[in-house]
Amino acid sequence: MLNNLPIKITSIFLAILLWLSLVTGEIQELSLYVPVELTNIPEGYVAVTDEHLINVHAKGPRNLISEEKFSDVNIEIDVSKMKPGYTNSIINVQDIKMPPGIKVVNIEPAAIEIIVDSLVLKEMKVAPTFIGEPALGYKVGLVNVFPENVQVKAASSKIVSQNTVETLPVNLSEKNESITYSIGLKPYEGIQEYIPNQVEVFVVFKEDIQQKTLEDIKVRPGVLADGLQAKIEDTIKLTVSGRVDLLEESMLQSELSPSVDLSTISTKGKYLRKVKLNESKLFEILNIEPEKVRVEVFDEKILRD
Repeated sequence: MLNNLPIKITSIFLAILLWLSLVTGEIQELSLYVPVELTNIPEGYVAVTDEHLINVHAKGPRNLISEEKFSDVNIEIDVSKMKPGYTNSIINVQDIKMPPGIKVVNIEPAAIEIIVDSLVLKEMKVAPTFIGEPALGYKVGLVNVFPENVQVKAASSKIVSQNTVETLPVNLSEKNESITYSIGLKPYEGIQEYIPNQVEVFVVFKEDIQQKTLEDIKVRPGVLADGLQAKIEDTIKLTVSGRVDLLEESMLQSELSPSVDLSTISTKGKYLRKVKLNESKLFEILNIEPEKVRVEVFDEKILRD
């Protein structure tokens, strides 16, 4: 048995070598989006392209493929020799900086359009943009931007018909008090620089006043002489204006408390009385219909019977 030991050891060693060769030699394919970087742009010019990411298919040994190795992969395209205007630039394998041992199989798209254009300075108006809704019952009342205009350094052909630039979104969520934001400007294709690169956006909020009509509002009878009881035979329709979040029937009933004054009535019968409403700082009364309601006054003992 000992005589076979060297042969067994050699067999095991060869098996390990074969396994390692299979593992390390196993080919894996991958697909990744690689950013485009335009380099060596001549002074006084700007180079832009609509294709910012290129889909690259590659392959290589499994042991060489990991996310970390591809984090810095990019495509560098030298534009120093391109003439002003549009150029259809073919992407070559050598333009793609891949880790050693990785082979590029396919590039999509295989060519991109690059615009080399003169760099110009143009003054543009700033338009603020917003996200989110103010606090319930409020809306934007006033917006000021300072400065109102900025200098834009950009490719001439990209901004020839553009006269405004937008800010990054200002968040208005749940706000109801004045705010001031120092905020940047939205990036646009072909724009290289803003001067200044930030603006101040000042926002003032105001109450969101709306009009509402509510029907079948009950009217409360006022105090009567002892022994008498009253029944209001009509409901009213109210048209009011107020803050939108307060225009609910329960709030209106509580705040305005529609009623009729019966203090001058001392005998039973049928009467027509004017509807009274409490003074309110929350609502403005636009219309009451009808202005007077029918009231029946009767002996309290009749109601008990």
